[in-house]
Amino acid sequence: MRTQLSHFNDRNVDKILYSKYLSSGNTNNESRRQMKQILSKAITEELTEMQRICIVEHYLNRKKQKDIAAELGLNASTVSRHINAAKHKLKNIASYYITNH
Repeated sequence: MRTQLSHFNDRNVDKILYSKYLSSGNTNNESRRQMKQILSKAITEELTEMQRICIVEHYLNRKKQKDIAAELGLNASTVSRHINAAKHKLKNIASYYITNH
């Protein structure tokens, strides 16, 4: 029996923070709000369903990759590949926004 997975939604969107803003100590709330909005849209529209599930479960719900794999009936390395692909895609989207705006 699979555990019901939490998906990305309006209730957990505030957990998304772009690491560049955190590491630089930037407190520009408007920039952070815009970046959260961009990443929120990217998560829902640009990632595959499996990438979205894996990245939300791992980063927002703080589950270990092996636990996600067990819930989905996948190999842990497959979950890792989905997370890495999603991170790469989100990083590209975020860097495009930073360099072009």
